[in-house]
Amino acid sequence: MTTIISRVFPDKSAAETASARLVSRGVPPRDCMIITTQDDDKLAADMEAARIDDSARKAYAKAVKSGNAVLVVHATYKPLTAATIVRETLAKFETVDVGDVTNDYFVPDGPQSAPSVLLEHPLFLTVRPKRTGYRGGPITPGYGFRLLSARKERTSAIRGGGFKSRMFWPMPLLSKKERKKSVMSGGRYMSKAFWPMPLLSKKERSNSVIRGGDLPFSRALGWPPVS
Repeated sequence: MTTIISRVFPDKSAAETASARLVSRGVPPRDCMIITTQDDDKLAADMEAARIDDSARKAYAKAVKSGNAVLVVHATYKPLTAATIVRETLAKFETVDVGDVTNDYFVPDGPQSAPSVLLEHPLFLTVRPKRTGYRGGPITPGYGFRLLSARKERTSAIRGGGFKSRMFWPMPLLSKKERKKSVMSGGRYMSKAFWPMPLLSKKERSNSVIRGGDLPFSRALGWPPVS
């Protein structure tokens, strides 16, 4: 939604000062319009372009012809709460009272409904009948294409229902053989191929890696632990 806010100022200079203040607060310059012309046709066109309410146009035209200036602001979503910022800012300036007119109202953004292309261009995406004799209808029949095709139930993207891997991998993908505990023939562990000693020992666990018990390492060398 856009809020159209308009005020009448004593002259163009005062309107430009107010417009500059709005721009400094984040209102885009393109959303501020000052009307000062005294030409009837140009004045009417400017007020139409600014979307000034019909109830205010006659009073605004009279004020402009008297030397006043009209500032029109289209308050949108930029900045946030733009309408409130515009109202509060313009309230700090001296304006001209032109009577009971609508100088603050909402307008919808964009058209209410999009125009129909087919209504405006009935031969859209078709060739001219005078040149080819074509009288309208789908384009694809002219190329020999079918618009719809009967759906076929398929379990594979390859004709015949085969698997894609079979095209370059002739061996079966799955095997029904019993699962082995080892990848080596005979059930051996891979480590035994290069490590002949047993991987696990059944000996009782010792508290020290040094023979004779859990003595400090220095004792093996004959060194006193504390000097």
